[in-house]
Amino acid sequence: MMALKFTNLIFRKHVKNNLLSYIFLIRKWSHQTTKSANKPCFGFLFDIDGVIVRGKNLLPSAKEAFKLLTDEYGRFIVPALFVTNAGNMLRQEKAKQLSKWLDVQVQPDQVVMSHSPLKMFRQFHDKHVLVSGQGPVLEIAKNLGFTKVTTIETLRQTFPLLDMVDHKRRQVAPCAFEKYFPKIEAVILFGEPVRWETNLQLITDVLLSDGLPNFVPREIPYPHLPILACNMDLLWMAEACIPRKLLDVN
Repeated sequence: MMALKFTNLIFRKHVKNNLLSYIFLIRKWSHQTTKSANKPCFGFLFDIDGVIVRGKNLLPSAKEAFKLLTDEYGRFIVPALFVTNAGNMLRQEKAKQLSKWLDVQVQPDQVVMSHSPLKMFRQFHDKHVLVSGQGPVLEIAKNLGFTKVTTIETLRQTFPLLDMVDHKRRQVAPCAFEKYFPKIEAVILFGEPVRWETNLQLITDVLLSDGLPNFVPREIPYPHLPILACNMDLLWMAEACIPRKLLDVN
């Protein structure tokens, strides 16, 4: 209760016009409290995109602010957690990226990616899932606990006649193993893909065929296969002056 009153007092007096002053005061206070209690009774939860960086550009004062939250070795003096809607890398890589940007020690267990909650979806971990996104999607899925994973690229190689928009990528030779392809039981959207036309077409085929794109559906299945969408953003802001369209699940 005393900590809450003290924080409110600091907020009213200092935060409105000077965030760095607020962080400095909290750091000073944390040193005082840790002497008697060993551990601070508060922590920080940071959004990454638009708060610390914009695209890959570090925002002004970000590095200076984090110096006030760490000791001389770059270690946090209070608990800190970073969250992002990005889903195109492993959280180990994001931790390394943040450490490089901010000159602080960020551990993987301090990072929450958009796909991190899928670790709790254990009812899907042993199902055959189709994953869509970019980056090391297969490695990401395995790291989250999924054991039977098919990527969009594997699906288009198995069923080459499904992907016909780009004439340069057309493959007319059928796959000899397509009739043995196991039924897809769920679709996972990690984030925006590079080739929208391929991903949208193949995901639609999987949904309409109830997971068996080599068979003509007699009727549209309802309800359709589960879709696990990690990022619900419609727009996102990067280096460009105008927001970028994401349209991941819309």
